[in-house]
Amino acid sequence: MARLPLTPEMLESAYEYLRVSPPYCGWNLPHADHVMFRVMGAKDRFGHFRGRHRRARGDDDFSEIAISAGMVSSSDLLIATMAHEMIHLYQDETGTARGHHNPKFRKLAKRVCAIHGFDPETF
Repeated sequence: MARLPLTPEMLESAYEYLRVSPPYCGWNLPHADHVMFRVMGAKDRFGHFRGRHRRARGDDDFSEIAISAGMVSSSDLLIATMAHEMIHLYQDETGTARGHHNPKFRKLAKRVCAIHGFDPETF
């Protein structure tokens, strides 16, 4: 089976789609222009989030969402992975439990899964 050829532009579009859909539309997440999107080749995780960091001298701080081309091979998995990482972004933006799948993360994930039809067991 052919793999989905991920690009940063595809990641950005997936992010923007979710950002304007519930529940994300109520979370005041930054526009995609203020987030860095990266395709990575990791085989040990679907994606990762890294909180605000300097992109270049003099630039604003940017958060980074990276999605693994080695693990994410379909559009539905891309959207689900982006949705997961966006919860980490929200927690980073609000200063709550960065990078952890704590009870607050699990509560948000349950809501996202219910709205978008993701499987909570694999999310």
